[in-house]
This record gives sequence, C-alpha cells and structure tokens, in this order.
Amino acid sequence: MLQAAATIKTKLLRTDPGGLRLMRGVHLMLTVLGAVFLANVAAGLVPGQSAFKLAVLAAAAGGHCLMFTPVSTRRAEILGILKLGGLVTGLFALGAVAAALSGKNASSVLQGLWIGTIMTGFALQGLGAFWQRAGRIMAVCWLFVILSTLGGSPGIWLPVMAILGALVALVVRTGPWRPSTRGTYLRVEAANRRAMAGYLRQAAEDVADTASPAPVTIRDLAQLRTELQVCADLLQPDLDLKGMSPEAATMVELALEVVRDARGQLSEDGRERLARDPGFRASLEALANRLRTGEGGAVPSVSWVETGRNITTEDRFQELRMAQAFERLWILAARDTPVHQGLEPDEKRAPNTWWRQLSWRLSLQAGVAAAIGFALGFAFDLNHAYWVTLTVIIVLSNSLGATLLRTAQRIGGTAGGVVLAMLVDPALADFPAVRLVLVVIAIPAVIVFIDRNYAIASGIISFLVVMGLQTLEGLPIGELWSRLYDTMIGAGVGLAAAWLLFPNRTGAGYVALASDYLSACRDCLKGEGGEPEKDLQDLARLRTAASTLIATARSYRIEQAPWSSFTRASSDLNVQVIVLAQYVVLYREARADVLRATAGVSNAPDIEALIGRMNKRLEDEFDAVLEGREKQTVPGLEDDWMAAMPEGGSGDLAVMTAWVAMLYHARKILRCLDGLRAEKLLSAPA
Repeated sequence: MLQAAATIKTKLLRTDPGGLRLMRGVHLMLTVLGAVFLANVAAGLVPGQSAFKLAVLAAAAGGHCLMFTPVSTRRAEILGILKLGGLVTGLFALGAVAAALSGKNASSVLQGLWIGTIMTGFALQGLGAFWQRAGRIMAVCWLFVILSTLGGSPGIWLPVMAILGALVALVVRTGPWRPSTRGTYLRVEAANRRAMAGYLRQAAEDVADTASPAPVTIRDLAQLRTELQVCADLLQPDLDLKGMSPEAATMVELALEVVRDARGQLSEDGRERLARDPGFRASLEALANRLRTGEGGAVPSVSWVETGRNITTEDRFQELRMAQAFERLWILAARDTPVHQGLEPDEKRAPNTWWRQLSWRLSLQAGVAAAIGFALGFAFDLNHAYWVTLTVIIVLSNSLGATLLRTAQRIGGTAGGVVLAMLVDPALADFPAVRLVLVVIAIPAVIVFIDRNYAIASGIISFLVVMGLQTLEGLPIGELWSRLYDTMIGAGVGLAAAWLLFPNRTGAGYVALASDYLSACRDCLKGEGGEPEKDLQDLARLRTAASTLIATARSYRIEQAPWSSFTRASSDLNVQVIVLAQYVVLYREARADVLRATAGVSNAPDIEALIGRMNKRLEDEFDAVLEGREKQTVPGLEDDWMAAMPEGGSGDLAVMTAWVAMLYHARKILRCLDGLRAEKLLSAPA
C-alpha cells in the first residue's frame, strides 16, 4: 500500500514538477472562494440583487484572469492579470449596456451578440500569445453576461463584479504566498543529479563492485529531464542562474547510455580486469560525485584504458567508448554554465499589418459552428443549449488535427466526469456540504492536468459543474445528464466546421518543417564544434525545431489516420527526430577534438582526408532523405576508419577516444536517418 502511494505521488510530481501547477490551482481555488465571499457581502448591501448571480460573475472573472495568466515573474503576472481584468471589465460593461438598450429582448440580443464575440475572439488569436488567451476569454466570458440577464440584468454590477474578481485574482496570485521558480528549478536539478549519479553506478556495478542504490531506469532520467525542461522554461530569461540546462541533461543521458552499452559489450575478461583496476574505481567515484554535486577538480585519469595491453580489439574499442563518455560526463556535470543558453534571435520576417495577422479562417469556422449550435439548441429545445456553443469554443483549434484530438478528449473527459458525478450522487444525497467540499478541493486538479492531459482536466471540470449545479441550484441529476449529449453535439458541430469549412490541414506545413529541420541538422553538421557553450546553444536551437516538428507531425498523423493515431499515440518518429539533433552535435564535438589533437602530427593530412570522407558520407545521407532517394552506402569506410585509428601515431589517448566517438555517433546519425526514412518523414522529395 505504501509503495503504491509512493508511486502515485512520484507520477503526480512528474505531471507537476515542483508543485508549480498545484500551487497555481490552489490560487485559483482561493480566488473563486474569495470572489464568492466578497460578492455575497456586496449583495447583502444592495437589496434586490441576487447573491448567487453576483458570486458567479465575480468568480468567473477572477478565475479566468488567473487561469489564462501563465506562470512567470511577479511583475509579468501582475501585468497579465491587469490586462485580462481590463478586457473582461470592458466586455461585461458592453454586455450591461447592450442588455439595458435591448429591454425585454436582452436575452435574445445577447445570444446573437455572442456569435459576433466568438468570431472576434477567434480572429484575435493570430495577433500573438496574449491575444490567443484573450480571445478565448472573450468567447467564454460572454456566456456569463448572457446567464446574468436571466431574471433581470445586474446592470452596473456586471463590470463591478469583473473588477472585483480581477482584483481578488491579483492579490491571491501575486501576494507573498507563491512558488519560487528558482527554488523549484534547483530542487528538480538536484533530483536529476542524484538520479544520474545512481544510474552511472548502476551501469558500472558489475565492473566496479560498488554498492548500487535503488534501480534507476533510463525512463526515470527522461522523465526527470522533462521536469527540468519545464522548470527552466519558467525561469526569468535574465536570471543569472548557473546549473545543468535541459540540453546538458540530454547529453548526460546519452553519455550514460554509452557507458551502460559499452559495459555490456565487454568480454568477461574485460569486466574482470576493470573490476580489479583501482584507477577505474577511483574515476567512477569521482565522476559520480561530480554528477551529484557539480563540483570537482581535475578530470580523473583514464589510465585504466592504457593498462593491460594484451586485450582484444573489441574490448579496447568498448573501453575507449567508456573513456570518452567519462570525459563528456565530467564536462557536462559542471555547475558553471548558465541554465538559459542565450540563443541569438533568428532573422525576423517583415512584419505584417495587424489585419493580415488575424485568424480569419478560424473566426469564420467558429462563427458558423456557433450559429449552427444555437440553431440546434432552439430546434430541439435543449435545456442548456449554451453548452453546445461552449463546446464549440473549446474544441476548435488552429489545425484540423488539433481540433480532432481536442474533440476526442472533450467527449471522453466529459463522459467520465458526468458518470462519476452520477455514481457519487446517491452516496452523498443527504450531505450537500460534503459535495460542496468535493467541488472546491477538485479545483486545483484542473490546473494540474489542463496542460498535460486535457481529457482528465475535462472530466474534472464536468464533475465540478454537475456536482456544483446540483448542490447550489438544486437541479436533479437526471437533467444534468444532458450535459453529455450537449457536449457531443457541440463537439460534432465544431469538428464538422473545422473539417468542411476551409480546413487548415498541416500536410504542407509538416513537409516544410521536416525539410527545414533536416537541412538545419545538415548545416549544423558542417559547422565547427568543440566550444561547449556554442554546442549547447546549437542543440537548444535544434531541439526547439524538433519539438515544433513533432507537434505538427502529431496533428498530421491524426488528420491522415485518426483512429490509428489514437491507438498509437506516440511514434518512433518522435524519438528519432529528437535524438538526431543530439547525435549531430555530439559528432561535431568529437570531430573537433580529433582535429585539434592531431594538428601538426605527421599523418594529419591522411586523418583529415578520412574525416572528409566521413563528413561526406553523412551529408550525402541527409541529401538522400531530403530528395527521397534510397539509403546510400560507402563500402569499406568503417574498416578504413578503424584501421586508421591513431593509437600509436600521436600517443594521445584523447585522440583515440574521440576517434571512436566519431564512428559511434556517425553510426547513430545514419540509424536515425534510416528510421526517419522508414517512418516516412518525407514521403516525397522536399
């Protein structure tokens, strides 16, 4: 039981590294409670106003301002909440004026204006990140304007409650009780370092006979590295914090895999020899301590490679791989590099006028889908027809594939949430206070999962809505069952609009991104390497491009084969794309080490000529993938490479280890390109 609880805790922490999302969810819960309390106080001072109505308006305004303000610095969050609060206040004021001018027809007029508000909000999403959030808020929050007019408009209290909610969100979020992004990063980095040191010991335990901690898997390292990436993204760009960047952690992970693989391919005699070698044990201990603390003096000696000359060529090759990995690990584990690599900005495109940046196609899809949703609601006399339109707002995205994915997540999550609420209802029928507590304490979970797993977040939201309306409004649970088929109608209408009305398919964009990414890897391969800071910068740039390609590839796969893409959520392509960038940079580093160490030796021209052959081999393979040609071969290149290994030429062990690393990383690059070809990264010449 305790072990299961610990496993669940670990998985939750990986979903929410450092508890940053949970803290933001707690802030959302406190904002809702605070806004509800103050709205009830205000309603008590003004006879004739519904306390429930004012509480909903204040909680909606404050909750949306906080939800759509990303985690950042205190100053940036203050500015974000104030801007969104001003937008919601203006929206509510416009709704109050429209309701006053419409008189008895206020509800119908406001519902008609909702379509225009939705179209405007979706059009604004093309203007940038802030307007993507602001446009969604406009589309959603107008619903609360409509609901507030049922039974009489609150009038001036509409914008007043918007101001009240935004102020509560501002005080709660930017007050003294907030997570430290710096402290969170340091905690997650320390966890990464401990896991890396444990994995290194574990990878070499059969050789060095060291006491191994609890098993650490490569999947653990990958998940911890993901947490590190999230925490690094949340740091201030100008924060002078030095430590292990996500790119360095990626390189460490690869080097650790080299140690494990090389150890596994040693002969039994080779393992026993290293187990008896005190130099190897000392190097391993020093390196494990370096990984754990980031501190250490001189690079530990790798004299254990030079001892015992009477060993096989294969064992020597594996020992050189381990020595090169040890050297890379020592450099990468240092705590003297900035977490942010300070990437130089790419060339800026000529700015377009603002009306050219508006998302006209998405706006048209949203407007048509919202109008159809309204029509269906009236035609079938649905009790909560606005749920249909609200679902349209939620599922529509910038591409057809993303809309299809969000549709499936929304339907599945809503079904799960409604069913859970109906199962819980009989047990809590006589305990309304307990149901209300469940609703309140479930609010933070929405924020924890909304970015990582929208299906779960959607289920929690549906549970909150059903339980909340039943408890506060006294609606029967049978009536709330309609939320499920209202959601299905809205999701179907939104998906149909995205599919039939000027669909935004990602095929052309995917091909362009794939071509650009492969070209960037090839260009990076041609560049000079060997400077740690520049190498990590180039890796960061390539990984950013790879992440964009993977996200687009997922939408592309969903568009091409929806069902198979859901049953096979991830693809080997995702892994191949990411590791290709890593091995390109590693190859370039090893090449720089060889060229630097062999400069001036007698056979330097021969070495440079062979390196030129290897470079051309890799560049030709990149060109073959880009041009849609079959795999290229260069007979005898690997044999020539091993035969020319400068073991006695320069007498420098560093040259030998870098020479082996070049061949190893070249093999990996070719395997990645073969994998991308098999995954049909480009089905035709780019």
